[in-house]
Amino acid sequence: MRRGRSLSKLAREGARTVALGSAVLLWSAAPSLAQGAPQDKEPDDWWFQVTPYFLVAGLSGGVTTGEFTAPIDESLGQFSFAAHGEFGKGRILGGIDFLTMKAGEDSIPLAAPELGTSGDYRFTVIQMEFFGAYRFGGFGRPTRLDLLGGIRYNFQDQDLVIRATPIDKFRGFKEAWVDFFAGARFGADLGRRWYVSARADAGGGGAKFTANATAGVGFRIITWLDVNLGFRYLFINYEDGVPGNPAFYSYNADQYGVQLGFGVRF
Repeated sequence: MRRGRSLSKLAREGARTVALGSAVLLWSAAPSLAQGAPQDKEPDDWWFQVTPYFLVAGLSGGVTTGEFTAPIDESLGQFSFAAHGEFGKGRILGGIDFLTMKAGEDSIPLAAPELGTSGDYRFTVIQMEFFGAYRFGGFGRPTRLDLLGGIRYNFQDQDLVIRATPIDKFRGFKEAWVDFFAGARFGADLGRRWYVSARADAGGGGAKFTANATAGVGFRIITWLDVNLGFRYLFINYEDGVPGNPAFYSYNADQYGVQLGFGVRF
């Protein structure tokens, strides 16, 4: 248990380093890195790309339901499936991203009025993102920069069983909200087959604050098929209700993970 927590701490520090590094790189080295663009398309052609990917994820932070706070310390090892779709014509782009993740732990200590309270929790996260972007560069140039903005839909379903009471209590919470974000994404081709990419954005709305960053490398197997490997990080600080009230809910956590995807263009 102690070793798992130290690995999780290292992963969190690495996630924050990647997020900060990506943000600094975005603004100091533009124009630079974005998703690999289709090489066989003219500027006025429509193009589409679908990228299913696997995410080996981790979660770290805390969830509060009413007066009970459950710590989340899930080191890398939560397997999730996600998908990314994108389309564009000329310098106008759009896209959608979907992610679902589950976590859970038994007999964890809870911050609660009753001293020594522990509990079991099961946690499901669903996120869906819609974005639009304007591209600088590309069309035969090795570098490109996208300025982007959009909305991110968040849904969370938590089940908490409180164990340190005369009778076990069950607390179930479902929360949904929408955040707005803005940022940039950049990409650079390293020859005809290899490319690198990075993205950073920040926002809020339903949440007090969100920060998102990704960085990765891709390889064009053939004209219409890519494989890419990257790191993804998302921080969310969300609250709903009055602290101490039975209906209060908060989520303050880092989500991070290594992702492997296969992009199909047409």
